[in-house]
Amino acid sequence: MVCFIIPNFIIYNEVMTSLTYVAHISRRIIKYGGVGLGGLVVIWWIGGLAVKAYLAAHPPYVPPTVRFQILPKIVFPDKKFERKEFSLELPNDTYPKFKDQAKVYVIYRSKSVIGELEAAKKTAALMGFRKEPTEIKTGIYEFADSLTNRTLTMNVLSGNFKLNYPYLADQLLLNPDEMPDKAGAVSVAKSFLQQAGKMYPDLEEGESKISYWKIAFGGLKETPGLNDANLVRVDFFRKKLDGDQEMVTDDLSKASVSVLVSGSSLAAKKIVEVEYKYINVDVSAPSTYPIKTPEAAYEDLKMGYYWPAKDSEAKSTVIRKVTLAYFEPVTPAQFLQPVYVFGGDGGFTAYVPAVTDKWVQ
Repeated sequence: MVCFIIPNFIIYNEVMTSLTYVAHISRRIIKYGGVGLGGLVVIWWIGGLAVKAYLAAHPPYVPPTVRFQILPKIVFPDKKFERKEFSLELPNDTYPKFKDQAKVYVIYRSKSVIGELEAAKKTAALMGFRKEPTEIKTGIYEFADSLTNRTLTMNVLSGNFKLNYPYLADQLLLNPDEMPDKAGAVSVAKSFLQQAGKMYPDLEEGESKISYWKIAFGGLKETPGLNDANLVRVDFFRKKLDGDQEMVTDDLSKASVSVLVSGSSLAAKKIVEVEYKYINVDVSAPSTYPIKTPEAAYEDLKMGYYWPAKDSEAKSTVIRKVTLAYFEPVTPAQFLQPVYVFGGDGGFTAYVPAVTDKWVQ
């Protein structure tokens, strides 16, 4: 029997060679494995961004929640009008695109006259009316300030009010000491409402517009500029809802909150009139409801199912603009609902309720 003896150095070299090979392979695995893992991470990240971008551009459809069940019909002010013939001339000859649903908001109104009367007295005191008021109608009180000859009429349930000074009979206002410019008039009006605790955030963040007025025989007359004006009216429009939808009213000529500012140097005559109509809308928890298409709303318009915010004498009108807005109710209401606004020649403006008939009664 022949035995071969393998020298130790040969075994050692073979072992070292094997270890070197294993180390080499391990390094390659780590190197390319790391690259591959990094590539997977990048692919996963890019894929995640792509999915997010797609979902942002194509969000999953969520049906209307109709959480408030059947809604009451919008109550518009009584107004007689003759039905017109309508035709369309829209930009690019197409209707604007709207979603198939819109938000409906809850309106908060107090039901306790006694509790709200005390709050109304505090508000009146902030405006300089400290005497006890007189109830002239259920829930409506009149405050008087004999020193300044001003009156304040307030609906204590809604918080709406009208402050008035008899400026038409004050000859001293015809030649004002110094008429405020636009910024000055807005500042004076805003300060007055802030002092009364009535300058809410959506009024603060909304648009402010001014117009110039002259005291004329029998009333006020609007003037084109400051030179001929005795008074400056500041209109405070509420911030748009849901980003781009206005709140429209029954009076297109002014906002629901307006302040008439004079050029008098006397503090008591600086604010001569305030008309304040403000509804407390809960924007935190709306519900969505299905709405008509603009085409269906236009058919309602042609059938006479509309309310003219501004009418014209013409028997036929060309509609040139269609928008979606919210109608601020003029009578006590529980909900703030959307309307289609149709604008046409001659300033014609009409409102058509937007929520589908199935969900309104």
